[in-house]
Amino acid sequence: MNEKVESRLRDAGLEVLGMYEGQGGPTVTEVFRNVVHLDAEPVERIRRGEADASRVVDQRWKARAIAGGIVAGDGSFLAAAGMELGWVQVRLTERTSVSAAEDQPGELLFIARSLRGHRALAVSAEGSEYWLLEAEFPEVA
Repeated sequence: MNEKVESRLRDAGLEVLGMYEGQGGPTVTEVFRNVVHLDAEPVERIRRGEADASRVVDQRWKARAIAGGIVAGDGSFLAAAGMELGWVQVRLTERTSVSAAEDQPGELLFIARSLRGHRALAVSAEGSEYWLLEAEFPEVA
């Protein structure tokens, strides 16, 4: 596993379970192209300038991820490690804060996918806002 990616995920309060070896379902590239594109319409927008914007992003992301079936019953899901590296299986913890997954200050892009491959949820920094973006895919058999 890539140490930088693992460190980034741990810094976001996620328990890193290992690289995802499963077959089927959309790749990181496919999910990225479906949720982060020029015509993307966010399902939620959070103003970046608000004092508690990071907390709001984390709460709304977690609520959508759980309600949408991204997060399995044991708290696990897949997080994007990068286009070439693929998916990492992670688990929510009490410390999880996806807004802490910034590569650089102001550069947030966190993409998650369900283990079944049927849904994806991303949070990204876009101008003066954070966007939550969703996509649906055929479920992996």
